[in-house]
Amino acid sequence: MSTDHMTAPVAESKKQRRWEYPALIALGCAVVVVLALTVFLTDSTSSSERAIKEQDAVRVVAVQGLLDSWAKAQMSEDPTTLARFVDKAAAPGVLEAEIRRATSARALRFSDWNYQISPGTLTEATRTGAPSGDVTLWTAPVVFGYALGDVDVLPTNKSVMMTFAERDGDWFVFADGSIIDSVAAAGSDLAVGSWHGPWDFGPLAVATNSDEDSVVVGHPGQQTFVDALAADLDEAVANTTQLWGDGWSERAVVMVAGSPEEFTALVGSHHDGSSIAAVSVADAVNDGTSEVSGQRIVFSPAAASRLTPTTRRAVLRHEMMHIAARSRTRDGSPMWVLEGYAEYAGNRNSGRALREIAPTLAAAVRAGETPTQFPDDSQFGGVPVVSSLAYESAWSINTYIAERFGEPDLTELFRVLAVGPSTPTEIDRRIHDVVGIGMDELREGWVDWLHRRLG
Repeated sequence: MSTDHMTAPVAESKKQRRWEYPALIALGCAVVVVLALTVFLTDSTSSSERAIKEQDAVRVVAVQGLLDSWAKAQMSEDPTTLARFVDKAAAPGVLEAEIRRATSARALRFSDWNYQISPGTLTEATRTGAPSGDVTLWTAPVVFGYALGDVDVLPTNKSVMMTFAERDGDWFVFADGSIIDSVAAAGSDLAVGSWHGPWDFGPLAVATNSDEDSVVVGHPGQQTFVDALAADLDEAVANTTQLWGDGWSERAVVMVAGSPEEFTALVGSHHDGSSIAAVSVADAVNDGTSEVSGQRIVFSPAAASRLTPTTRRAVLRHEMMHIAARSRTRDGSPMWVLEGYAEYAGNRNSGRALREIAPTLAAAVRAGETPTQFPDDSQFGGVPVVSSLAYESAWSINTYIAERFGEPDLTELFRVLAVGPSTPTEIDRRIHDVVGIGMDELREGWVDWLHRRLG
């Protein structure tokens, strides 16, 4: 085997190429540049964010100062001082509307009336046709808080959308979402998602109970109805305390809406007052809270013509019970418990015949169509006949329980069942714990009671 002369190769790892040193240097420089740029950009971003937050904080302080002065002017003896705080380019009618609503509000005694703006909520407005000159418009959701003196234990807080004008470092009110009759003139492109009080809808008619710790608020054309409700308040409070106990404020604010629009503004978009006489509302309830803010009983504009003195008192007592029980009531609880207990309170010791209180239910029993199941939650709204039967059935269930087991057990049953969504097994167990029988036996006893009392 012949062999050729071979030269041993040099290992690549031992031999440095000529171009590697400059490449390594360039790579190192690039890394340094990238790191430096990253640090610079991060620092710049942080500085920019800090600057934005600092600018916002300055604006918020300035706007809060304006709002504090604005609130004082609204509550002053001379509401015309509001002119100092309204921007010269505000839509026509805004100032006049502000003065009218402040004048209307003076019919009530307030222990608190304030506005609060939070950092980060001011947004520069992009509005076509903005006023000329050195001015910038800003919008923000402002929290309006108020409490009625001697009535509200806690102030209630509502959201009001406002627009402010900034001119050479000075701030003014440009638009206020609470102004019902001027907000359209301010421009459809301005946000107006705001809560409205009764004073936003014109002059007020006010009456109180004998101790002046409950109040009824309506409008001049409703004075007779307002006075009648005020005369009913003491008895409604006493009736509620007798059934529920004294663990509530034992006072109330009642409002009578002057129009469907006002009723919707006071209670929310899910009601227009066309099918109900009254509803109770409140601010959100926190678990463990014994005092609830924003409690209001609101009567619809048609209530005065639809209710007799007897039914007026029943409705007031019904809603008063919702007020008393609010801190112990959770959404999702069975409606036959929530509404039935309030219906029982409304008609308690009224002297009315059972068939008069529950005419739809009585007719069903006489026709051989006696309900055999407790009403489902879905039946309490919608079709009037179905809703009436549901409410009357719920009233009859609670009346049957009160007659058989006594009012203390009825109230205790409400307390253990009004805790939110529960399974049938949980409901059955809680009923048994209070009255000693389960749901099936309770239902069978109720059906038998219906035959005996309404058949």
